[in-house]
Amino acid sequence: MNLRRLFGLNGHAQPAPTSTRPPHEGPSTIEDGSANALRRQLIQVLLHDSMRRHGIPAGWLDCQMLLVSSRSRGEGMYLRIIIKHWDIRLLTYALAFQKSLMVDITRFEPHADQWLYGISWQIDCGDSCPYTSLPDRHVWESPTAHPLAAGGDIKQDIAHIFAIRDADMLVRGADAAYPAGTYDKTQPQNLHKH
Repeated sequence: MNLRRLFGLNGHAQPAPTSTRPPHEGPSTIEDGSANALRRQLIQVLLHDSMRRHGIPAGWLDCQMLLVSSRSRGEGMYLRIIIKHWDIRLLTYALAFQKSLMVDITRFEPHADQWLYGISWQIDCGDSCPYTSLPDRHVWESPTAHPLAAGGDIKQDIAHIFAIRDADMLVRGADAAYPAGTYDKTQPQNLHKH
């Protein structure tokens, strides 16, 4: 699909003036009406659409397009996805989100690999992250702390959940965990033949 047609521009548009600034200056070098401006607009729309489709709240992510010039590949762009709100799920599923977004981008722009050189992530969530210092160095040597995130043993996780419930019942008493009337005795029902 042609980007100009997607954003309602006809083929007779006046060419955008060329920038006199060098390409390494960043986002400010993307001129309105240029192919790069259309690509930036496409990616912004696709990012927000992907967030909506996957249930990520608006405002949690943002993006920037950075212009670069490579000797081997020529001029291109990098997409920087900015995490604006701290949530461990964003980090856990960042790679899956990135893959999904790339599928969307290549659906609309099949030759994106020729101008989109890569995707980077930036965490810019202010003081909302509770992890302000690094843990003991031995944390990195032990297996992952959350077995489900790494495809761990589900039976072990269920046993752990039941152990927490059982401990709670001991502290509060069985009646607190299962109030009266929650599980009343069942009564047999009479079956009538017609």
